[in-house]
Amino acid sequence: MKKLSTLSSLVSFPTGYHLLNRSVNSCFRQSAFARHFNSAMLVLIAGSATTSANAQQEAEATKKVSAEQTQKVEVHAAKPVQSTNEKISLTGEELFKMPGSGGDPLKALQTMPGMATNNDGDSGAAVRGARPSDNAYYVDFLPVGYLFHMGGFVSVFNADLIRRFDLYSAAWSPQYGDVIGGVFDASLRNPRTDRIGGKIRTGALDASVLLEGPLSDNTSFFLSARRSVIDLFVKEIKDEKAGTSFTFPSYSDVQGRFLWNIDSKNRLRFDLSTAQDRIKFNLKKESIDVQHDPILLGESAESTSFNNMAVVLESDLGAKTSNQVALGQMVTHQKSKIGNAGAYASTSTLKYLREQVTTNIFDNHQVIAGVDLSSNTLGIDVNVKNPRCTEFDPNCDATSADYSRTKRSQRANSAAAYVNDRWRLSPQWTLTGGLRATRDDYLKENVLDPRLGLEYSYSPQTVFSVGLGQHHQEPSREQSLSEIGNPYLKSIRSKQVVFGVTQNLEQGWSWRAEVYKKDFDHFVVSDPLQNYRNGASGSAQGLEVLVKKDMGYGLSGFVSVSVSKSKRRNDLTGENFTFGFDQPVIANAVLQYKASEKLQYGARWSYHTGHPDTPIVGTRTDADGRIRPIYGALNSERMPAYHRLDLRVDYQYSDKLSYYAELINAYARRNVGSYEYSADYKSRKPEAQMPIFPSIGMQYKF
Repeated sequence: MKKLSTLSSLVSFPTGYHLLNRSVNSCFRQSAFARHFNSAMLVLIAGSATTSANAQQEAEATKKVSAEQTQKVEVHAAKPVQSTNEKISLTGEELFKMPGSGGDPLKALQTMPGMATNNDGDSGAAVRGARPSDNAYYVDFLPVGYLFHMGGFVSVFNADLIRRFDLYSAAWSPQYGDVIGGVFDASLRNPRTDRIGGKIRTGALDASVLLEGPLSDNTSFFLSARRSVIDLFVKEIKDEKAGTSFTFPSYSDVQGRFLWNIDSKNRLRFDLSTAQDRIKFNLKKESIDVQHDPILLGESAESTSFNNMAVVLESDLGAKTSNQVALGQMVTHQKSKIGNAGAYASTSTLKYLREQVTTNIFDNHQVIAGVDLSSNTLGIDVNVKNPRCTEFDPNCDATSADYSRTKRSQRANSAAAYVNDRWRLSPQWTLTGGLRATRDDYLKENVLDPRLGLEYSYSPQTVFSVGLGQHHQEPSREQSLSEIGNPYLKSIRSKQVVFGVTQNLEQGWSWRAEVYKKDFDHFVVSDPLQNYRNGASGSAQGLEVLVKKDMGYGLSGFVSVSVSKSKRRNDLTGENFTFGFDQPVIANAVLQYKASEKLQYGARWSYHTGHPDTPIVGTRTDADGRIRPIYGALNSERMPAYHRLDLRVDYQYSDKLSYYAELINAYARRNVGSYEYSADYKSRKPEAQMPIFPSIGMQYKF
């Protein structure tokens, strides 16, 4: 599936830490709104206590979870249906009970090896030297608009529905789409089939309801809905001294599934997922951000949403062949007003068809083949100041920028076909070869991305693997649109190599190590004549080690360490600098101790090198008297090192009633996420991230 992009990244301000993304993000990333919004959110979360009434304990689901509980962090080096490079898998049960996640499974993904985030509230993660926007997201074979509300505090999927999550971080199989970062593949569980049941959950942040069960002997459904509650009770937060006021964001989401077991060989499902987010804030002349960038004076607002509907047919075409076909449509809306800088609105309508066949009819071969067809119609109405900043531009000022003006509709069609053959040469050697061919009629590109892998089974417990892959990704849509971008841009390219070894030991112990290297080319930089052009490159290389112990009585968990280096180069100027998400050392330790059937303790300790930052080393005065910063070398400074300890205890009071309690940032580490500069840029103060706070919850099943 082709990676989606709309004008949301032109001047978008996510509802979390960063108000303006890409074009305005650099000049507005230290905003008073972001600071006070985050502080208020953390205060509310600190006092949150959730109560659930849950009636979805079906027998077959329980059996499935129990079977998966002993496979908490799985690494499959030789699983036939996957690529030769290793994937990392987390079950829904482990994600839910991860210390520090607050019971939100997708927030626990940040513990995966090599995942780099620069702020506690960030939802996007950089995977092995690529940007968060360079990732692809799938949920049960279908694309998804976005995974998190409010910039990262809450995921858009009901935690109770997540079955497992897989991460592919280098040289993955060609059935996964056209991106250069990583692939996140989530699986939801099916509805219960014994009787109609449900779950009602209320908390400080939101309230949700889940209803599921059978409709007949061969049909079943689930329907989950959630809405924020903060905005119902806290209408507006004002900080007169900072010159800032804002309303708390409102958000909602829905997930639904109707499953029809037509017969023993055919299953039809109808899937629905939606999410909506809204926010509004006002900056007065006293605001430091307005003093830095006067065009931001006034009211700003954003609303964003997506709705995705699809029908999926899964068929067994024989003992050795299966087929999966999906037909769907996803509509994404974005509407923003940015102070006095202007406004824009966009609607993206993606229609897609996916089909994949998996067969073992050939001796010693498993073949996967498929097609991805899509048509994306983007309607935009833009009249906004656009600094056209990229990661290669530290000096990003909206006030002095020109206006981008356009109102149009543009269709982009894409077709991709892929094949992957896993050939078992001998009991010890397995060769994998694959190819993905893509035609983009908007960029007028034909791209062939080959993949190659080799595995050697030294023993049933020890596997060596090497994977090579070429990947590509279209530039952001707003960068390639005529009038406001450059329609002659080419796709970003990446060549990736990974070598790994995995060993399964006795008593549930295992370990793995991977060495990887990624090279990037054709990154997009700003250009005064063409708006944007391909003119930058980069590289990433590193070593990741993971040691784990499967869950059972006593101690379980995993420890991971990543050592890496990520660079960028502006090929037009010759400037070399550190990638903005470069964290040379990342370490995570997740330990759980099951004392009995009723009591379990957990702890997670996270560490990473501080992320790069571009310092302000001086000032200058414009002709209009405005003080402007003078930046030092791009990403030449680092934030202090980050580390945090989260604690959790789970208690099963009875078959129906259970409790959990968490203590986030248990030793109250003041991790610096950014710096706030004074109005004249002569002084700065550090802005801390997540403070210490408790979180408790209760769940009742009937």
